[in-house]
Parts: sequence; structure tokens; C-alpha cells
Amino acid sequence: MNTNVLRTTCPFCGEHNDRMTGARSREDQRPSDGDISLCWECGEINIVDLTTDAGLRKPTKNERRVLDADQRIMDLRSGWERIKPKPPLS
Repeated sequence: MNTNVLRTTCPFCGEHNDRMTGARSREDQRPSDGDISLCWECGEINIVDLTTDAGLRKPTKNERRVLDADQRIMDLRSGWERIKPKPPLS
């Protein structure tokens, strides 16, 4: 995996991120418009859009339908839910 410095803001929760790690093994892999990104903070799936200030955007309705039907995306979110630290109970 290759980690790239890329400042983004999640359009769902507003979390600012400064790194993005690709799942592909190519050394030269840089995020490109249309790539999928999982927000570590809220677990929402974003679309890389380097033409925006945030660097990410929410999926369109059609993209959301495709993503929701993709087993790899379901597995990714399931994995996030298993490892994301839970906030302490009050």
C-alpha cells in the first residue's frame, strides 16, 4: 500500500484528513477523480473529486446504488465498524 499526502474534508461529517492510503499495490498510485474513499471518522463512502476544495464529494444517487450493491464496499464498511474505536459510554 502507498500512502499519499492529500488534504481532504469529508462532505458528510466535515472531518479533515491529511493522508490517503490506496488499496492497490502499485507504488505510483495516486488518488484520481472518481476513486472511492472511506472516511475514517464517520465511515461514509466518498468520491475523490480533486476539482473541489474538499477533494471529496458525496456519491450521486446512481453512484450510491452501485456502491450499495458492491460486496467489496459492504466488506470495507463492515471492517471499519469492527476496528473503529467506539466512543466511551456516558
